[in-house]
Amino acid sequence: MRLIIKKLLNLIGGDHFSEKIYIRFFQLKESIQYQFLYPLILNIPGLKTIYFIFSKAFNYEVAMFIAARKDYIYKKNNNTENLFLLRRNIHRIEKGLLMKNRRSIFALDYIEDTTILYKKIISLNSQNDQLNWAHDILEKYFSVTDSHPTIDKAKNIFTNIENRAFRQVEFTPYSLSNENKDNSFEEFKKLAHKRKSVRFFTNEQLPERSLIDKAITVAGLAPSSCNRQPFMFRVIDDPQLAKKTSNLAGGTTGFADHIPAIIAVIGQMNVSPSIGDRHLMYIDASLASMNLMLALESMNIGSCPLNWPEDKTKDKEMAELLSLQKFERPIMLIAYGYPEKNSMLACSVRKPIEQLRQYN
Repeated sequence: MRLIIKKLLNLIGGDHFSEKIYIRFFQLKESIQYQFLYPLILNIPGLKTIYFIFSKAFNYEVAMFIAARKDYIYKKNNNTENLFLLRRNIHRIEKGLLMKNRRSIFALDYIEDTTILYKKIISLNSQNDQLNWAHDILEKYFSVTDSHPTIDKAKNIFTNIENRAFRQVEFTPYSLSNENKDNSFEEFKKLAHKRKSVRFFTNEQLPERSLIDKAITVAGLAPSSCNRQPFMFRVIDDPQLAKKTSNLAGGTTGFADHIPAIIAVIGQMNVSPSIGDRHLMYIDASLASMNLMLALESMNIGSCPLNWPEDKTKDKEMAELLSLQKFERPIMLIAYGYPEKNSMLACSVRKPIEQLRQYN
């Protein structure tokens, strides 16, 4: 809207005159909003709903949520492969198993559905750690819970599933005392200090994909709500596609042509049918992305997170470019590569502890 008004004003008069009118117009608009409109909306019941009639800013997210809810419910009701739901339910069961005062009967409202879902997914997939974890948690659950019609029915389904191959590793809750506590705060602090946003990369050599996979594996260790991990990493190391992608990002003026590869962090809203969970993908993907950038830095691979603001047009362009589903959208882009020798880094002094922290 601002660009349209600016172009119209430029047609009317000189650049300087039109710029002054343009600035004054939006100053007046913001003054009306701040002094009159927003106080009314915030203090009078019902006016918040009317605001959405005049503003379409949230329409894109609403449409995305509807598509996500449709996909989630379809998968749930049609007994199709839903790894999000399996991870969530197995995580809930595992939390029940590690409680100090564990109940002898729990998870009655979802244990049967979880067992059926596990059976379905195991029939479609080869053995992997994710499914081994599901198996071990279910096996542990059935070994410690008391008899109950719902539990007995689910247990019967589970015992009739083909046994998993013998493994030396068991994926069940374990004691904190078994953890290696040989951690160094100073080493971690040094790594965090060393990681800076690199904007100029060498085009001579790209990091091997095996190194990127290592970093993404570490990214996957980040915490996420009920272990649903509502995100994926699209690694774009094709030069032409990387160029198109980097030019879509905001804030890349002056260095977009120096980006050899990009990781698009894609959020997936279809992990839950609840509207209250619609922002999980932003939080969980951001946690994982920080792990990713630190892992890259540990291997001397530079990176730079690129802002991806709310922009309906760019979202659509990116969705077409990467063939995204309607319930997926970019959370951020991460440029990566080997830093160009002698390229400059921003000092970017951070907030002091007094501005970062408040107790109680």
